[in-house]
Amino acid sequence: MTLAAAMLAVTVAFPANGAKLPYVDKCYMIGAVGRGVTNLTVQGRSVDIYRTGAWATMVDLSEGTNTVDIVAGETATNLTVFVASRPVPNPFAPRPPEKKYEKLEYAADAPAPRRAAGGTSGMVVWLDPGHGGTDTGALSPHGYPEKDANLRVAREVRRALEEKGYTVRMTRDSDATLDLHERPRKAHEEKADAFVSIHHNAPGVASDPRRTRYSAVYAWNPLGEALAGAISQRMEETLEGDIPSKGVLHANFAVTRSPEIPSCLVEVDFLTAPQGEEDCWNHLRRRAIGRAIADGIDDHLRAGLADI
Repeated sequence: MTLAAAMLAVTVAFPANGAKLPYVDKCYMIGAVGRGVTNLTVQGRSVDIYRTGAWATMVDLSEGTNTVDIVAGETATNLTVFVASRPVPNPFAPRPPEKKYEKLEYAADAPAPRRAAGGTSGMVVWLDPGHGGTDTGALSPHGYPEKDANLRVAREVRRALEEKGYTVRMTRDSDATLDLHERPRKAHEEKADAFVSIHHNAPGVASDPRRTRYSAVYAWNPLGEALAGAISQRMEETLEGDIPSKGVLHANFAVTRSPEIPSCLVEVDFLTAPQGEEDCWNHLRRRAIGRAIADGIDDHLRAGLADI
């Protein structure tokens, strides 16, 4: 039976058939089964099926071509994955120069002045729903793209911020492809008061998606860390008992490297985890997360107003 025909019984969202991976001895595999399928084996091992039909497992790999056998119900198929050769260490190879991450070229070197006039109504917040267009970002077990999950959360954040009186701009409000370094440009041209990029996470190929799930907020400098800390605290309060938080982490992302505007990147959840996918579909939870991010932004900016 061909892989296309077998898709009626099972889909594989990651890795794609024919995927080329760096050298690894294992990788995660996620997908979903069709209605009525109650048993699934991958590489001869039984795999749990979640109530949504999603599944996740780890598969063993070796260098070269790997064929992974998948049996869903009474349907059998296979998927091919190519693994690069193990790199041979060379003790005499020169050490690569340390990569230096510099600020966005169009950003000023110092924080922009805070706008006190008009209170929150005089403040502008830019939201950046990550990925978009041809860049899907991560995929959930059912193939739900991260770009859509990011946009839905961003719209909830916008709604909550507008209720508080802020002017909110979006780098995209549709399925558009955007250049990574161009995403914050308009925020800098407008001298925005905050810039927040919204994403959903995926583990490294050799990490188990069933055990890799948390929220985190990333920043590059103290200016961004203050904003990230306020958002992280509100998210922890909202998600307490749900998923763990890694708090504020350092990252050299293009969208966070601004000395001028408080900037951070929020990783809401892991879309690759079957339970993470299910939670991303929960509109009540999504609205609560959107409000938590908005409350964190509000906490940070109101604290700044008090200092003026």
